[in-house]
Amino acid sequence: MFRLHCFCFFLLPVLFLISCAPGPEIIIVPDNTAPPDFSVPELAKENYVNKVYITLLGRKPSDSEFSRGMALLDENNASTESREKFIDEVLVKPGFSQRMYEIARTEILNNVDTADITFQIVIFTQLLSDPVYEPFYDLIETEIGRLARLRDVPKKLENGEIDRIEMHRRMVDNFIYDEINMGTQNFVLSMFEYFLGRYPTAKEEEVSIQMVDGFNTVVFGEEGDSKAEFIEIFFESDNYFEGQVVNIYEDFLFRSPNSVEMGEGTEIYKTTLDYSTLLKTILAKDEFLGI
Repeated sequence: MFRLHCFCFFLLPVLFLISCAPGPEIIIVPDNTAPPDFSVPELAKENYVNKVYITLLGRKPSDSEFSRGMALLDENNASTESREKFIDEVLVKPGFSQRMYEIARTEILNNVDTADITFQIVIFTQLLSDPVYEPFYDLIETEIGRLARLRDVPKKLENGEIDRIEMHRRMVDNFIYDEINMGTQNFVLSMFEYFLGRYPTAKEEEVSIQMVDGFNTVVFGEEGDSKAEFIEIFFESDNYFEGQVVNIYEDFLFRSPNSVEMGEGTEIYKTTLDYSTLLKTILAKDEFLGI
């Protein structure tokens, strides 16, 4: 008992000293905030891979394609450079050119397909064997040639023999487009509305109609006197390239480009004449990624 009392007598001062000892000092550093987290959420990257495939190829990626896309994005935390590298790989896959053509023919030619075009060529060809149409043989052969160039668009687009601009030229320079947009005024209005996303001014409409009808006049600062020259001038104009930039922003970002974006996009397309380069620039934006 004596030993226990002695031990307790000895322990009490120790406990007292421990309880009175100061705790760790807390120092508050002013304006000390956690560093921002620049990592891209995993879900955002997964959605991005799927969205790029659906946008460019009209389908979701396969399991292997999805894994490859995620690996490319993970190389550098889904940086702009890694997104562009990923988009480049998708753009060269079979199906991109075909999808671009399918969308255009649906919107421009009311979904007319290759079989419809071939059938129209057959009809015109049969007319060449009928003496009644002999005075119009030259005109008929011209129409056959225009339709044949239209029919060849998918194959030549896929092979890289023509670009998107030439595809657009051929889609408006044929008998089928003329039938859809009958009359010079409707032809001119359709060109402005679809490719430029706007109506022509009164003056633009007037001089465009005159040129298409064979009168010498000036459209977009260039002189011409035929429908063929109007089409050539139209697809070489700044207005056309600007219209394509607007089209991409509205289709994929659901808004119009601001003045800086318009200038940059137009310059890219005019300089490269490569729609894929312009498209990649837009799809690689943080806005399309969703951050």
